[in-house]
This record gives sequence, C-alpha cells and structure tokens, in this order.
Amino acid sequence: MKVLFIGTGLIGGSFSLAMRKHGLLTAAGGYSRNPKNLDKSIALGIIDQKFDTMEAGIAWADWIILSIPVDAIVKLLPGILDQLKPGQGVIDFGSTKGTICDAVATHPNRSQFLAAHPIAGTEYSGPDAAFDTLFDGKLMILCNENETDAALTSSFRMASEKIGMQLESMEAHAHDRHLAYISHLSHITSFALSNAVLEKEKDGDIILELAGSGFASTVRLAKSSPEMWAPIFMENKDKVLEALDDFLDQAQAFRTMLKENRSDEVLKFLEQGRLIKKVID
Repeated sequence: MKVLFIGTGLIGGSFSLAMRKHGLLTAAGGYSRNPKNLDKSIALGIIDQKFDTMEAGIAWADWIILSIPVDAIVKLLPGILDQLKPGQGVIDFGSTKGTICDAVATHPNRSQFLAAHPIAGTEYSGPDAAFDTLFDGKLMILCNENETDAALTSSFRMASEKIGMQLESMEAHAHDRHLAYISHLSHITSFALSNAVLEKEKDGDIILELAGSGFASTVRLAKSSPEMWAPIFMENKDKVLEALDDFLDQAQAFRTMLKENRSDEVLKFLEQGRLIKKVID
C-alpha cells in the first residue's frame, strides 16, 4: 500500500508510523506547503519521500490521507477527487465532517472518498509530536459510509483495526453535533480559562505560581494548535454555538446559586455533574 500523507503532523504522522509498525505500508509519501516539515518527516521515518507537487503525489499513491485544517480539506478535496484513477481512495482526518461531506456530495468520484475522524491526539503538533502508539485503543469514526465504495471502506476498516483502533459509524452532521459537546467545547473552555488567567497576570498578581495539577489539566488543551482549531470552530459554528449556549446556561445557573448563597443547590449542581464518572473513568 502506497500512501500519500498531505499533512505529516501529530495525526497524519502518527498514522503513518502506526501503519508502518504493523506492516501496512510499502511506501509513504508526503506533500506539504512547508518543505521543512517534509524533511523532518523523512528524518523521523514518517515518510520515505516527498513530492514537490500534490498532483505528482496523487498520481503515485493508492491512498491519499488528508490530515490538515478542515477549511483546507474543504477547498482541496474536490480537486483531489477530480484527479483520482479507478482503485484510488482519499480519506480525510478532519475534526468536522458535515461541511466536508456536503462539499463533495454530488462529485462523480464521491465513492472514492471516505470521511474519517480518529478520536486521538495530544496538545502537541508537528512531525516531532507523532508516535506510533497514538491510536492504540482509540476510536475511529467513519461518516456516511454508504456513500463510499465498499472495498475502500473495508480496506480502511481493516487497517484501522490492525493498528488497534475501534470503529464507529455515524452520519456526518450528527458527528459534528456530538463533537461540538465532547471535544470542541472543552477546547473553548480551556482557551477561555487560559485567557482569563493570563489577563489577571497583567495586574501583577502572580497567580500562575500557585497553579496546581487541576489547573494544568484544565488548560492543557489551550496548548493545542490555533491554526488547526480556529477552522474547526468556524466550520462547525452553528453546532459549537449550540453547545456553548448550553454550557453558558449551566455556568450562569451556578453563578446565580453562588451569588444568592443557595448552598444546597450548589451541592446538588456538583453532585449532578459528578455523575459523568459513570461514563468516563
């Protein structure tokens, strides 16, 4: 299997390393607007060769995997599908799916595209952040599989299972609503808390010196790549706003309880939130 990785950072790079580890690659190629990333990716064993043009890489590959910001995927995907020969496939790893699937819904080569989202990551980015066990035990969500060629879907499912992933099927827009709550909102709150604390630091209160593990774990996601997350929020704007409104309702309700010294309700609010332990260890 020859795979072209358009984007060789944490996700794309780790998937390449995992495929190589499990004997799923005959060769890995890379294309990026940043040649330095490709040179680094070769040095790290993520890819074997780089391509000066995306067209040359597409012509060479069996699979093309897109692991780049979601707004770039929306722009590039139709043109990539235009170039595919029979038997080739393109898979995207974007964190939103509705806009991407809508962009190619009527494309003549739509069946050669598989919308996938690996639920894995760290707060780090770039080729240096990639490692071959990132996806061990993690979930791969496949969206709108009925629109994708069965052979491509089957091959990609087998590759994902081989590297240790579990698989789940989902409709693209339903995916985006779920992810707005369980992923996108947590990143927003992390960035917001980080901004609030950094703003307070300007007043001369050295509160970061007092920061403990709770603060560190809460703002960890604020170290994530803004170049990746800003397009995610914009592409999934409506569903992110829905999730954000629900979160702010909860925060406002807690503020009112606290302001009015309703201690019993504060305790009940915390106990209700603690029920999340039933679904998350």
